Amino acid sequence: MQHTKSPSIEARLSAYLDGEADENERREIDQLLARDAEARRLLERLKQGSAFGASGFEAILHDPVPLSLARRIRQGTDINPKQERVVGAPRRQRRKLWRGAVAASCGMLLIGGSTGYLIGRTVDDNAPQAPIVKARTWLDDVTDAHRVYARQPRHLVEVTAENDEEIRNWLTASTGVSFTVPDLTANKLVFQGARLLVAAGKPTAQLLFKDEDGEVYAVCFQRSATTDDSGRMTESMRDDLALVSWNEPGAAYVVVGPSATANFKDLADAIADVM
Repeated sequence: MQHTKSPSIEARLSAYLDGEADENERREIDQLLARDAEARRLLERLKQGSAFGASGFEAILHDPVPLSLARRIRQGTDINPKQERVVGAPRRQRRKLWRGAVAASCGMLLIGGSTGYLIGRTVDDNAPQAPIVKARTWLDDVTDAHRVYARQPRHLVEVTAENDEEIRNWLTASTGVSFTVPDLTANKLVFQGARLLVAAGKPTAQLLFKDEDGEVYAVCFQRSATTDDSGRMTESMRDDLALVSWNEPGAAYVVVGPSATANFKDLADAIADVM
């Protein structure tokens, strides 16, 4: 077995492993490996050593090329490599430069982020603000409906005034609010009939009247929860229309008419006393 440990055997096995042995040599080594277990173990160790060396060399290949070497390759200078290594900056200085570069990068990042934030805030502050849309109420729906039907003289109402009892039964059942059609002849208003509307998603009754000039007035009401301000009247305007609204236990009311009407609040008071 001693011959397998001799340098000549290791050299022969290395040449065999590297593919440098000729055909006769390979046959002899194959025969040796077939009969000698120690030769096989030695060959295995040589394979492992070769693999380890190859992996280390591969790692070195992936290391970045030193700046001095890259500059020398690019410029083709005659600088002595040994002198270059001696003159080159020590490792500690490279570390300081690296740290300085990182610090500078972080500083630039912070400055850039702060600048972007300030610019963004400036743009946002100068941008036009979106208009605040006021939530619609049932009064808005009633006003829109009034404008539409007031311009339909031949189709102003669904049920005409002659069917007074039918109007009461129909609208009471539809809205859940009992009522009496007010007599407004003292205010020179003539009852024309009624319609059923939808305001704020609820069935809403609309009683329609006309004055001597053909101007249309309406009394509207719908089912509503009881509020603390029951009986308190609120006056408002919607362009050319005047509104007086109030709440009673279980119902909400509004009177709608031309904004130019004199004593419109007195008219609403008279209607509230009857309703």
